[in-house]
Amino acid sequence: MNNLDKEFIAEAYSLIVQIEELIKKYEYEDRVMSAILIGILDIDFQNQPKEGDDVQLKSVFSYNLDSKDELEVVKQIMTAQYEDHDDDIDNFLNDLGISLN
Repeated sequence: MNNLDKEFIAEAYSLIVQIEELIKKYEYEDRVMSAILIGILDIDFQNQPKEGDDVQLKSVFSYNLDSKDELEVVKQIMTAQYEDHDDDIDNFLNDLGISLN
């Protein structure tokens, strides 16, 4: 991890702390569900990683959840809201009768 990566992670962590402080300021600990993960891949782009190579994820995270049930709810929401852009393009092209195969 280079110095720029470290600076990025430190600044991201600082922003996460600000969000945590905002939740506390409004006394919303019992009303806010949050799960934050920010990570940066620790990859040596000089030597392109090959399939099967280990890649490290340097991350900071925070959560304001009361139970595993709340964690499951957050995971379900994130899964439902995630859009696979490749699927969107494929579906759009298929709707137009265009195939890239």
